[in-house]
Amino acid sequence: MTQEELIEKADLSRSQLYYIESGKTTPRLPTIHSICTALGLSFVDFVHYIYQYSPGSATPSISSMDAPGATIG
Repeated sequence: MTQEELIEKADLSRSQLYYIESGKTTPRLPTIHSICTALGLSFVDFVHYIYQYSPGSATPSISSMDAPGATIG
């Protein structure tokens, strides 16, 4: 999935996605849900994936997830 496709499917603006990806903003719950839906990933699976990482490990990116459509480029 391209960034443009994600922006369209998740009903985001280009700037919203930029700020989320760059860590300049924390997305609100409805935005996270929209991104999960666009990627074909359940919110529960997303949260489970995030909590697999310890506080000292690198922050996972959406594109590193094993989810349908999660390759963003």
